[in-house]
Amino acid sequence: MKSALDPQTETQPQSRRGRGEGRIWRIGRIWWIQYYVHGRQVRESSHSDRKPVAERLIRRRLGEAAAGIVTFPQSARVTYGQMRDVLLADYAANRRKWLRQRKDGGFYVCNLPELDKFFEGYRVIAITTDAIRAFIQKRQADGAANGTTNRSLALLRRMFHLALQDGKLRDIPYFPMLKEAPPRKGFLEYSDFQRLREQLPEYLRSITTMGYLTGMRLGEILGLRWKNVSFLDAEIRLDAGSTKNGDPRTIPLAGELLELLKIERQKNITAEFLFAHDGQPIKIFRKGWKSACKRAGLTGLLFHDLRRTGVRNLVRAGVPERVAMAISGHKTRAVFERYNIVSGRDLKDATRKLETYLAAQNGPSSGQIDPLASTEEGSKIAVVN
Repeated sequence: MKSALDPQTETQPQSRRGRGEGRIWRIGRIWWIQYYVHGRQVRESSHSDRKPVAERLIRRRLGEAAAGIVTFPQSARVTYGQMRDVLLADYAANRRKWLRQRKDGGFYVCNLPELDKFFEGYRVIAITTDAIRAFIQKRQADGAANGTTNRSLALLRRMFHLALQDGKLRDIPYFPMLKEAPPRKGFLEYSDFQRLREQLPEYLRSITTMGYLTGMRLGEILGLRWKNVSFLDAEIRLDAGSTKNGDPRTIPLAGELLELLKIERQKNITAEFLFAHDGQPIKIFRKGWKSACKRAGLTGLLFHDLRRTGVRNLVRAGVPERVAMAISGHKTRAVFERYNIVSGRDLKDATRKLETYLAAQNGPSSGQIDPLASTEEGSKIAVVN
């Protein structure tokens, strides 16, 4: 039998109060109150063993809520701006790569400005699921892709989790995430790659070749310094912190790519970065890339499609997935599989392999259909074994 003296034991429910009047009950000797503010449940101890004290407290809280003057709990005083500052501090402390610095010296994170425009001035208690849905509707009206909106929602949810960890909140609203488009399926066959490379400016050809053959991210390629390259060991060594996931990585060099880098080194003896143009490190080349793709008949191709191609080529070549993931820098198999895209050519290759297997097992005509076969019951299609 539960004891009324047990501080963790809730006594029998008290007399039901009217809708909107909140709830009062006792845990052990102490009376507690419960009420709703902006659709969110709030529980608070009266710190008293006398019921009249709890009744006065809940009347005061309900009055404050009705007047828009909420002073308890602490979450009622937390603002969106404060949560945003904590998020940026967390990104800086953990050296997250998505933290960027503006020209005026301020910091921001991609997809954060959209949240700032909508929720600036909000108190956290007012950021309910309904408010989040209103933000989603606004972004959709602006033409934002579902994936882009989800990235913003993920940042907002991270803010709430940080506030919860700091003891500033008691709960987190429900976040209705949107269904995203399937992974992009862009990739290049070798003949398309050769045609594209011929149309590219000379200073972009080595960059594109490295992307195609290794599946490296563009940011990793453009950030390479000659100190990362060992011609003796025929490899590129990516330092910890220079990759997206922060882990060091080794990229083997062979054949065409190794020779290209030797040529680049001869052309830029005193350069710090592998890829430079007119003495300056290459940073952005969207215009040159877009023009070359158009001339090659590959409109809409992204440089990131080379990464998908590199991953698929490694798998096609028979490289074990664990080794391919080590080269491409994928930490999880789920993400790796998004890049290992099956094409129409893969399906046809699979069919040819099946036919070859059946022929080896049962003869050259195994599995083929003879359209001229017939029986006494009429002309029919029969399978020749």
